[in-house]
Amino acid sequence: MERELEALERSVAPRPPGWAWILVGVGLVVAIGLSAHAFTAYTTIDRINQNAKLNTANVVILFQDLATNGARVPLGVESSSRATYARALTQYILDGTGICLGLALAIAGLFIRLNR
Repeated sequence: MERELEALERSVAPRPPGWAWILVGVGLVVAIGLSAHAFTAYTTIDRINQNAKLNTANVVILFQDLATNGARVPLGVESSSRATYARALTQYILDGTGICLGLALAIAGLFIRLNR
């Protein structure tokens, strides 16, 4: 019995799983890739807002507003730009959601790696 206890005391702690780094890597790639795509949607929204003389909220506040209230095209936007504006809003919401999921995946991978 004592030999078993001594063997357990001397045993090496298990190594953290290597696949956790894959989660971190995939999460960061998704977040960075979608950030670049969301930037193009944001610049489209900002350009159309400037043409309509509307203020554009910063990136986080705009995402929060769109996620809460939905994609609505303001009345000041020209009718020729309304479809482009609506597509850019929808793409911005989708990309922002994907960025959040990518960051959550990366954080989950780090959590698994650190708590093993």
